[in-house]
Amino acid sequence: MLFSNHCKYDIGFGQPGVPEGDRVIIDTVPDKLPWLLLPHDTQCESLKFYDLSRNKVHELNLPEVLLGGVSVEVSRGWLAIAKKGQYIRDTKYSSYLSFKPIPDTEIFLFNPLSGAIHPLPSLSTLVPYYYSFVTNCIFNLGGYNVAEFIRRIELSSADPSKSIIALRFNEFEANNCGNLALCRVGDRCWSTFPRETDRDIEFGDIMFYSGDLCVLSQKIEHVETHIFKLAEDDEVRIKFIPVSTAARLPFIEAEHWGHNMATIKHALYEPYLVESINGELLIVVAHNVCYAYYDEDEDEESLDGDMDALEEERLGEGEGDCEHFFEEGDHFEPFYFKVSGFDVMEMDPNAGMMIWRSVQSLSDQLIFLTSGGRSVSVPANDLPCGIQRNCIFFLENDNYFSEVFNAYETREEVLHRRVSRESGICYLESGRIERLFPSSNRLLKCKVGWFTPTP
Repeated sequence: MLFSNHCKYDIGFGQPGVPEGDRVIIDTVPDKLPWLLLPHDTQCESLKFYDLSRNKVHELNLPEVLLGGVSVEVSRGWLAIAKKGQYIRDTKYSSYLSFKPIPDTEIFLFNPLSGAIHPLPSLSTLVPYYYSFVTNCIFNLGGYNVAEFIRRIELSSADPSKSIIALRFNEFEANNCGNLALCRVGDRCWSTFPRETDRDIEFGDIMFYSGDLCVLSQKIEHVETHIFKLAEDDEVRIKFIPVSTAARLPFIEAEHWGHNMATIKHALYEPYLVESINGELLIVVAHNVCYAYYDEDEDEESLDGDMDALEEERLGEGEGDCEHFFEEGDHFEPFYFKVSGFDVMEMDPNAGMMIWRSVQSLSDQLIFLTSGGRSVSVPANDLPCGIQRNCIFFLENDNYFSEVFNAYETREEVLHRRVSRESGICYLESGRIERLFPSSNRLLKCKVGWFTPTP
């Protein structure tokens, strides 16, 4: 009911472009729902958006300066476009690959409706993190994708010239808990949040809320507030919010089927920050089912022992995390993840020990969830035909386990086999999940997300 046939084909890469008759001019109809940014690559000269309110596809041209770039984030009506720049060489930090120059990556904030462009500091100013990420990916994987380095870009306001921009970025290591950097438009470099030597704070989803930068973390027990200074003596108050108590996870369940296959329930979960239409701070927890290979030569007792170890890892009683267990263990090798449900919690970020309230219904709003940008909530009144209230629209972007396991497989072959993009709609009242967006095993260089039109 939501997608016409040409939209389905376009999302699933069935058509090279949008028919001329479907390239509509944006009219005066109010945008009650965000637009869906469709997949694209570095060869594209325009970006396409699916408009749920009008059931139309909009195609908007990229300016010349952004040609060759791809969208890696969506936030407050702006796209973060990454584009390869000049080759650079690491001279300050020695490395066994330091003799090899790498392409720098420029970042631009782009409003596709107004055409406004704001350059941000290049990724090469994130030393030594970006250089280490690129060189290690090239050496170990045969290539790299900048969309895997950038995890989130968040603006403190819809006006970039008055905004603080926060960047959560990844490193090469698969189990890295991320890093955080901040800047303002016009800054020459990113200011990186310092890591403490005696512990490792995890950086999960980020969002500006009431002037503070809220950061989800699974390795703390209560809210922690830090004051971080940027260039020009600007200060940002950062609140680290514990998320482990919000998940209220049931025990892990494993169902073995076939000769060496298993379904593992409640093993992994992904928390997201969302500001409700009424101004409350919500944490939406996506629960995942993992499909995995296991060693059929091991006996049942050994498998049960592995499940106990995995439960300890997930609850924070052991060292590392679930992904570390999967990669280092001898028995389980995950190959597909699937969203199985959601929990919605309301919290008070000013309460040091956290005050949680479970939200049973979103009767007055819809939530549009994404790992490719800022998640948003919209009013549920006067919805377009076919759109129901009390729902979560979710988009998945992650390329899981981006590493080569033997010399006979290329990075693309591994990712084609392991990519999981389970996106769709969750009806909270019944718990039913409808997957409207076809899963694809094509390796994407961009990120899809929910775009809020703001001319």
